[in-house]
Amino acid sequence: MRLKLLCLGFAAALAAPAPATPPGSPAGETARPEEARIPFVSFRSVTNYHPVSDEIVYLQSGRNWYRATLAVPCHGIQSGIRIGVDTRFGDTLDNTSSFLVDGQRCPIFSLVRSGPPPEHRRRG
Repeated sequence: MRLKLLCLGFAAALAAPAPATPPGSPAGETARPEEARIPFVSFRSVTNYHPVSDEIVYLQSGRNWYRATLAVPCHGIQSGIRIGVDTRFGDTLDNTSSFLVDGQRCPIFSLVRSGPPPEHRRRG
């Protein structure tokens, strides 16, 4: 088992966007996006970390953004300063990996490519 500790700064947003209907799909039908993998996590390939809720985290690697959906709510993921990543086998972050926050294991249920995180809207 390989354990990686990453210091990730972040800004929280209020809500995650709803999944879009893929081109060519009938209206109202959504296809599940293909699961993604982020290689070379130990070489700090994840450069941006943006939790939007206790269950959704956006990660940036290079120019690509990924949306991680957690299997259970991970309390503290929006306020944690140091987040650990357990990649299990090897050096690749995927849907078999977990975030470690204040001693809590937060398994990743799904990791898919996405656009950037939603804009944070401030109350005026």
